[in-house]
This record gives sequence, C-alpha cells and structure tokens, in this order.
Amino acid sequence: MEAPSSPSSPFKSSSLRASSYTTPKPSPPSLIVSVIRTTSISLAVAAALFLTRLHTRLAIAAPVAAEESSSATPSPSATTTEKENYVSLGEQERALEQQLARNPGDTEALRSLMEVRIKSRKLLEAVEVVDRLMELEPDDGEWPLLKYQIYMFSGDYESARKGFEEVLAREPLRVEAYHGLAMANAESGNSLDDVVKRIDLAMDTCRKEKKKTELRDFKLLFAQIRVMEENFGEALKVYEELVKEEPRDFRPYLCQGIIYALLKKKDAAEKKFDQFKKLVPENHPYKDYLMENMLATKLFSEKLQREGA
Repeated sequence: MEAPSSPSSPFKSSSLRASSYTTPKPSPPSLIVSVIRTTSISLAVAAALFLTRLHTRLAIAAPVAAEESSSATPSPSATTTEKENYVSLGEQERALEQQLARNPGDTEALRSLMEVRIKSRKLLEAVEVVDRLMELEPDDGEWPLLKYQIYMFSGDYESARKGFEEVLAREPLRVEAYHGLAMANAESGNSLDDVVKRIDLAMDTCRKEKKKTELRDFKLLFAQIRVMEENFGEALKVYEELVKEEPRDFRPYLCQGIIYALLKKKDAAEKKFDQFKKLVPENHPYKDYLMENMLATKLFSEKLQREGA
C-alpha cells in the first residue's frame, strides 16, 4: 500500500497499523475495557451522523442502535414509559397501514411507517418499507444505505456487508458505505485490516482528485476505526490533526471529549465538550442527539469515578 502523498497528512505510515504509532496507548481501567464495545457503537453512531452527505434518515435509526448497545437494566419507571411509547407506536403503525392501503404510493406515509417500525424495533419490517421506497424513488441513493444500516443494527452483518459492497461498486468513494462496512466487520468479529487498506487507497484518490470534504470524512472514519480497535492514542492524534486543519469543525472535539471522559480525564473532556458546544450550529439536524450522547458519556464517566473503576 502506497504512503499518502501529502507530507502534512496525519497518516504518514503506509501500514496505518496500531503498532506504527510510537506513543503508547492509554491503559484504560478494566471496567472501561468491558464497555468498549458499547462505547465504540456510540461513537460509531456519532461518526455516521457526521458524514456530510448522509441525510436525516440515519438519525431515525441511530438512537435505536445506541439503545440496543446498552447493557444497563432499565428502571421500573423507564420500563413503564417504554411500554406506553410502544402502545403509541403501535397505534401510529396501524393508522399508517390503513392510509397506505388506500394510497400505496404515498411516500410520506411510507417514510413515517419506516420511522415507527424502527423505533418499535421492528427492523426487518422496516426493511420491507425501505424496499418499497427504493421502488418508488429509485434515483435516491440514501435508501440503500439506510437499508444496509438497518440490517447491521438487526445483527444481519452478512447482508449488511454485501449491501455496502454493492454501494462501493457503484460509488468507490462513498464514505458512508465504508463506515457501514467497518461497523459490520467489527460487530461480527472480523478483522478491519482490509477495510483500513481500502480506506487508505480511497484517501489517496481523494488527494489526487482534490476532494477535500470526502478526505476529511475518511480521516474521521479512520480515527473511529482506531477507537474500535481500542487504540485511543492514535485516534486522539488523528482528531488533533483534524482540529489543526480546521479549528471550526465541531466534530473532532466531541469525539475527543468522549474518549477523554471514558479515560476519566475529566478536565480534558470538559474542555473538548465546551469547544464542541460553542461550535455546533444551533440548527444542526443532529444537535439534540449529539448533546444527549455527550451528556450520557459524562454521566457514565462520573459513575466510573464514584465506583473507583
């Protein structure tokens, strides 16, 4: 694999392996290690939302993925609320199905039905709705991506991988598809080495074709993969390089804050979270979700400190 051509790039090693980074990885406490999988999913959801071409559709599925990854036992009040919400969602689903029985081509009703089914955890039934939307809107490239994301959230990693590969066959620089491929491989216990090599080649192409936006998204994805590999040191290094390249981009600050919080570096985490809050646009479509993710991470970090983990 050829080395990146830009001397200022944070990806100076041709292998891009964890061992190529000279600074030792932080040694997280054992309890943190035990929840790395959950943390990786949380960060991966954030990374998916960060990708600039991905529209609001994944925001529907993202909270579901984050909730599914949590191993916490819900409180009785939370369970009651969940049951009430489920009943409400069931009523919405029946109403939408009745509307679609009268007008099968109502794309707005189909979108709403898809959202309700995702929130109800009826993921395979949601895929059926996405298939209908793909038939009605064949030129919309976002529907296939959402379909394969849902496959991944449902645990059907093989279908997800095949789908993302189909997207990449048509669009070799579609960073969202690489993100999905990395997540599917990680969740199914497969190596990420091949995905990293392909991302490396895609970044080289972005540099040659001067696709700066796509290149930055690939760098964010690379950092996320290092988080998934528990290589926090290299991930933080890449995020810092991204900050130097574009200090007004809020995305690296949030990711840095989450990592520092989980490493119980409270002051460093607060500093990054403050920078994120100052820079994230008020009208950003995912602001509320990202703020909730930040708060949940802070609360989890405080819990670790109280328990002396």
